[in-house]
Amino acid sequence: MRRNFDFMQLFQLVIGFVFGWLIDINMALTAGLECTTWSSQIFAQFAGCTIMGIGIAFEVRCGSVTMPGEGISITVSQVTKRPFAKVKIWVDTTLVLLAVAGCYLFFGSWQWNVIGIGTLFAMIYVGLVVKFIAPHLGWFDRLLTYRPGFRRYLFGLARLLYRRGEVKE
Repeated sequence: MRRNFDFMQLFQLVIGFVFGWLIDINMALTAGLECTTWSSQIFAQFAGCTIMGIGIAFEVRCGSVTMPGEGISITVSQVTKRPFAKVKIWVDTTLVLLAVAGCYLFFGSWQWNVIGIGTLFAMIYVGLVVKFIAPHLGWFDRLLTYRPGFRRYLFGLARLLYRRGEVKE
């Protein structure tokens, strides 16, 4: 990014710690929930990845400080001028392939308890959810640019009174 680097993105380090802490809290709160059947595991995987994809779409859309995983995807997307969702799938796939290579390098085999079928599913599905959701977030842009204030209130009130005047005639 060179000169285009936004130093505010250094807060990714802080956000990463906070996010990790929130995951620990979430794990403690959901410790009693067990997915013992295949159907419950598949449902939990789809629900979790869908919620995560929607959250990432909002996170990227608002242009705030992002998690490091999305930060690299955003940077690659900006540099290569490719759509974020496609870049996200490629970055996630690359990271999973690096993790698999690390398994073979350090353990001599694929560690399915570390990189399982859920990880392989998520590396593609989350990007597809972002790709599907992102075009439907125009309303969120309007919400982000909304500026409440007295002038806006006056214009709204004037419009309401003007419409009432049209009805009486």
